[in-house]
Amino acid sequence: MSLDLGRILARAVAEAKAPGAVALVGCGAETLFSGATGLRRREPVPEPAALDTVYDLASLTKVVSTTTAVMLLKEDGKLSLDQRVSEWLPLPGLDRFTLRHLITHTSGLEPFKLWYKEITGPEDMVGRIAALPLDHPPGAARVYSDLGFILLGQVAEKAAREPLAQFVKRRVFSPLKMRDTMFTPPETLRPRCAPTEQCAWRGRLLCGEVHDENAFAMGGVSGHAGLFSTAPDLALFCRALLDGKLLKPETLDEMLLSGGVPTYPWQGLGWWLDPRETGANGYLPARTVFGHTGFTGTSLWMDRASGLFVVLLSNTCHPSRARRDNGTLRRMFHTAVALDRYPASCNAQNGLDMLLRDGFDGVRGKRKTALLTNTAAVDRLERPALDVLGLDPGVRVGVLFAPEHGLRVQAEAGERVGTSTAGPVPVISLYGDQKRPLGGQLSGVDLMVVDLPDVGARWYTYMATMKGCLEACAEAGVPVKVLDRPNPLGGVVLEGGLPAETSSLVCAAAVPARHGMTMGELALFFQAGITGKKKLDLTVKPVENWRRELLFDQCALPWVPPSPNLPTFDSALAYAGTCLFEGVNLNEGRGTETPFLRFGAPWLDNEGLVDALSASPHAAGMTLKRTLYIPKAIPGKAASPEYKGLLCRGVDLGFTDRPAARPFALVAAALAWLVKRHADALKWKPHFDALAGGPGLRKRLVAGASAEELLAEAAASHAAFDTARPKLYQTGAEQRAVLEK
Repeated sequence: MSLDLGRILARAVAEAKAPGAVALVGCGAETLFSGATGLRRREPVPEPAALDTVYDLASLTKVVSTTTAVMLLKEDGKLSLDQRVSEWLPLPGLDRFTLRHLITHTSGLEPFKLWYKEITGPEDMVGRIAALPLDHPPGAARVYSDLGFILLGQVAEKAAREPLAQFVKRRVFSPLKMRDTMFTPPETLRPRCAPTEQCAWRGRLLCGEVHDENAFAMGGVSGHAGLFSTAPDLALFCRALLDGKLLKPETLDEMLLSGGVPTYPWQGLGWWLDPRETGANGYLPARTVFGHTGFTGTSLWMDRASGLFVVLLSNTCHPSRARRDNGTLRRMFHTAVALDRYPASCNAQNGLDMLLRDGFDGVRGKRKTALLTNTAAVDRLERPALDVLGLDPGVRVGVLFAPEHGLRVQAEAGERVGTSTAGPVPVISLYGDQKRPLGGQLSGVDLMVVDLPDVGARWYTYMATMKGCLEACAEAGVPVKVLDRPNPLGGVVLEGGLPAETSSLVCAAAVPARHGMTMGELALFFQAGITGKKKLDLTVKPVENWRRELLFDQCALPWVPPSPNLPTFDSALAYAGTCLFEGVNLNEGRGTETPFLRFGAPWLDNEGLVDALSASPHAAGMTLKRTLYIPKAIPGKAASPEYKGLLCRGVDLGFTDRPAARPFALVAAALAWLVKRHADALKWKPHFDALAGGPGLRKRLVAGASAEELLAEAAASHAAFDTARPKLYQTGAEQRAVLEK
């Protein structure tokens, strides 16, 4: 591994003020890193942590033991997840939910009860749980519950007809040679055990006995806690699970499906698909990652696609839980692994996803919320923002504002869209008779939420629409919350000079053509320039797990066309350059199935252009091929494209290395060549100056400026802009530097 994980682990332990930690990173049969740092015990006599230190796994018990046991029993045909709990534990109250509700934390049971001083054993605990009222109807919400897994462990014992500890030893630990994994470790193992808390109730330092009080009161064996293990043992477990040697592949498939709770799609069967940076997975590298954590400082995650797994064990509650800081420890180490093993990918989570995860904090409870969005703004399950906000009855969307192309993204470019409704909610178009909310339209609104999918190019009108909304909200005293999304073109590369004129919908800001900002960062950029009697009250719900250098196709996000002529990410990447062809008498691919990835004209010497561009450095990361095509009318996309019905000599653009591609530079080179080769045929439209932010670029091209000259002039303006622009996110290099310092 390129990063010094041993050094980073030691630093993470120091920053978390943990006694020590053990970590093991593997991929398939290979061990990529294993190491121990710090102490396993601080008192009474300090002892160093070692790779074979036995840790109290706490809630890792839920997945390593209980979930595995339940799924094995399901494979054996001995139980079904859709059985009522009362079929196994026949007590009043346990007929309210199924095993599936328990394993997905959707039973309605509260998280825990501190009954350890009162209960007399497992049967007493089960009876008390059965008598509890439910916090919500089963299946309605996900609330992480120890109580649910206590019941699940008891069901597993009934189905297996043997104690849980005995069953998992026989079916899991012994076959996998996990010799240091068990409930209630014997005295002979205590010297290798990492102690946890100085327990006032038990009157001793806990070492080799379960930290969780309820589990202790149940005899040390429970479905929610009580398991002990080492990092090498857990590596054996991870390998077996990923290799299909522990459970069938189809069983793992089932475990990793979302539990079906609309307000929490990150819960699988037992395992978490959770993107929280403080959770099991750190900065998630892929959608195929799953994991879990434990209260004592334990965590593991696995990537089914690559076979990568990470085991991280600590006793952060030693000698007291008062100083426990699991988040820092996990975040630093897991982030380091993800950066090292997945430098060119992440599992970015949009602001909408994070708003959902955080229970609509800051949005619910408002009297009337306005929403600027369209149906391309979706969450990780591809649900539009309006539908996601509608999941919480405390969120009251009273008025919708829609940008160009309309709420449902069905209108073609430039088509005026009128006012409509979405159910009982009025939908006000900001691409028709008005370009921003009018005074009365914000009456009674106490929050505007903005969730728009930008494409990273200045001439895309959504940023202008957002700017108009920000200005209107500042005037009306309405706070704004922007739900951020990654810039599809990344946040590092800048292309095109700063415009001189910024008053049009296709040039609303003094930013480069490829500006490198998210919509949240653009909102902050606009906020600084909004003047008036009232200051704009603006907050941004940031993206999580995104690094600035990553493009959309590296983010494990679904591409939903933000407009009819951007059907793919490649078309959006090309659009950052080829949109300029709209300002001259070229067809930019409208009227074909590959808009912005194709351009041409009946008069174009496409052979000469392809040869010239292919030989230039500006074609890096791209392919150029000659083609012949006839633009045609396509309803909803191009009613009357340039050269409709005429044979065009064209160029097809493709990508071989998207991060290296500079589409604006390519188009600048193409325009410079066209000025020389087709001086008589090439015509400039007024729209070109609008796109370019003034006549400067056109005049320089007409005067014979080369692409190199134009790009150098543009680059000269980037340094000051790059320093001044808001940056909410780091690059991978910046994250590595922080970890390595």
